Formats: sequence, C-alpha cells, structure tokens
Amino acid sequence: MGETMNPKVLGIALSDISTGLIFYPDDEALTFPTVISKKKNEDAWVVGEEAYALALDGKGIITDKLLKLTRKNGIATIDGTRYKGRDILKLFFKEIIQVGMEKLYKEKPEEVVISLAGLDQNIMMDIREAFVGLGYQPNHIHIISKEESFIYFVLSLKKDIWNNRVGMFDLSDVSLTYYEMLANRNARKLFVSAESENMDEAFNLQILSNPSGAKLADKILTSVAEKVMDKKQFSAIFLTGQVFSEHDWAENFISFLCSRGRVYLDTNIFAKGAAFKGVDLANENSIYNIVATCEGRLKSDIYIDVVSGGKEAKIYLGKAGDFWNEPTTELLLVPDNSEIIDINVVSVDGKDKKNIPILLDFLPKRPIKTRRIFLKSSFLNNKIMNLEIADAGFGDMYPATDAKRNIEVSIWD
Repeated sequence: MGETMNPKVLGIALSDISTGLIFYPDDEALTFPTVISKKKNEDAWVVGEEAYALALDGKGIITDKLLKLTRKNGIATIDGTRYKGRDILKLFFKEIIQVGMEKLYKEKPEEVVISLAGLDQNIMMDIREAFVGLGYQPNHIHIISKEESFIYFVLSLKKDIWNNRVGMFDLSDVSLTYYEMLANRNARKLFVSAESENMDEAFNLQILSNPSGAKLADKILTSVAEKVMDKKQFSAIFLTGQVFSEHDWAENFISFLCSRGRVYLDTNIFAKGAAFKGVDLANENSIYNIVATCEGRLKSDIYIDVVSGGKEAKIYLGKAGDFWNEPTTELLLVPDNSEIIDINVVSVDGKDKKNIPILLDFLPKRPIKTRRIFLKSSFLNNKIMNLEIADAGFGDMYPATDAKRNIEVSIWD
C-alpha cells in the first residue's frame, strides 16, 4: 500500500453466518459466529462461540441470524423482554468490538468500515444508527458492499496480481458466490469494476465430513468454475471462506483454477478490504485514486444539459463511482421545452448511452421559458433514481402552485 499514516481503523465483514474483524494495521483477524446470548436474569451479553457455550449450559438465551432479523424489522423476546432486531445487532457490535480490543490490545477505532452483501437504505441506516449509539461519529462510519471490499483488498496487493482479470470464490454453509474484478487505467484515474453472482449450486458443508460427499463437493465447484470462468484468463484467483483453510478435498477444482491463473487463499478478504477502504478514507488524499463501479456505487454518469450564463454545461445528478446513497441534487430549472426534461445516462466506459425524457404535463400550462420548476434527485439504488419535481412559479406573473410529482426513473433496465 505504500507509506501512509496509521489511523485507527476497524474493518468488519458482516453476514448472518460469521463476522470478521480486522484492526488495521494488524493482519490478524478475529472471526465470530454471528450469534449473541443474554445471560439469564442478568443484563450481560456474550457473542460468538461463547454464546453457543452459554446456551448449551442452559445459562443463556441465544439469538442468531441477526442481519436477517434486522432487515425484516423483527422482534425477539429474550428473557421476557422484547428487543428490536437493530437493537440486538447494536449489542452484538458492541460486544465483538470490546472482545477484539481486549484480545488484541487495541484502542477504540476512529474509522469503522462495515462490509456486507445486499445493501439497501434501511439496513444501512440501522447499522449506522447502531454505531452512532455506540459513540462513533457519523462521518466516520462507512458501509460498503462485499464487492467493494474485494476491490480494496486486491488493490492493496502487488500490481502483477491485478493487472488482468481477478476472480474469487466465496464458500460458506449457506452460499457459494463468485466475484470478478477488472481494472482499467486512463490518463488520470484507475477504473475498477467488480461484480458477483450467487450460485444456485451451493451445498451444505457437512457433506465434506465423508469421502463421497467431499468428492461431490469438488465436482460441483469444478463445474461452477468451468461455467463462470469460461475461457477467460486471470492474473489471480482467490478462495475465501473458512472451509478453504483445508482444501485437500477440492483437488480437481483447484487444479482447474491453476490452469487459469495463480491461486491464492485468504479467509478474511472482506474484513481486510474493509480496513483498507477505511485507511483510504482516513487519508487526506486517496491512496488508490480509483473510480469503483460495483454494488453500492453508481455505474454511470447521469446529467442534464443546461445553458447557464450563455454557455452550454452539464449538471450532474450523479457520477460513476458515487455511492448511490449520497448524491442528492436540488435545482431550479427553466426548461426550453415546456413539456420535457431530458436526463442523459452514459456508462463509465462511454460505450452505452441513454436518453430518458421526463414529461412535465402534470404542471400548469405556461408559455415556453416561463415555467420554472424545482427538481430534487436522489437514488434508491444503483439502477433507480427518484426525481421530485414541483412547480416553482415564475415571479408575480405566475405564482407557484401545489403541483408536484415523485417519479422513479430506471437508469438501466
């Protein structure tokens, strides 16, 4: 990564199965099953393997699938008290960070980056509020996708590892996910894209406990690799997930991967990538200087052509690489065409372009260039933009009315 300061950064990889922690600059990761137990008749909580042990002894009440519980706004009744899912998740964060600080002799982190799959506004708000409630500053809490943490992990390595396509297989007891990353440099910036695909061929890891099951698992993974990798060549292929720490059972799978590129194993890629992202954010100037397009990031430039001060210009509603939950633009516009505003969409490589006409027929009829509108744009995800359009009137000649509309716009089909 080169020379940089050593900020106090915590990278967290969160899922319903396990949660990994990295306190930068350490390479040592702590991994916890994503479960929590409340000690019976006490206001005390334990997490991970200790939570399982407490429940097995009959001294604790265990709660699992914390992410799922939070996503569905669920309630858990524990020791006679009802807890919201997001409150239990907050307790879990508190306990794992405390355990991590004690085991690794660390101080409270200043920058926290949480990596998870399936970003949406509600889960991001719940996680952010949990950390604010634990005393962290809102502008030092960052939530990114697993695809983005994969990008930052790979870019932290030597360039010859990512000078071509990079693949990764993430295997757990509930899922098999394939990731692929590609970097392209222009004169000023490094453009990096990452995508992932959840494979239907996921299997229960218990089948690895006997030779015939292990042989079947090897066959499944080899078949999946042949399908998703096709004839492409890779500068590197990564395996992640605790199950790969012992990989003798996957002989044919790994042999196939080696025919496509160098193969590496790291069971804590997402937590490490989250930590590297945090270091980048903590620096005054970006270490990587990239435009990342992945889950959580816009993959296109979205803009309106305008004339301002007699000169043609573009007003961007969002740019490729922007986090979709952040760009909010408010404008006062006087459309040349009183019935339409044209939204332009251009892919990050400039090859795909799209024009989206937004009809203004719900606004009062007025002569051309006397219809002034208020426009506010925001993004629901990296494919859907929300436009709030309202009549702003035109001085004393045409007072503003209550006419307004919210319009969801599909950026790409």
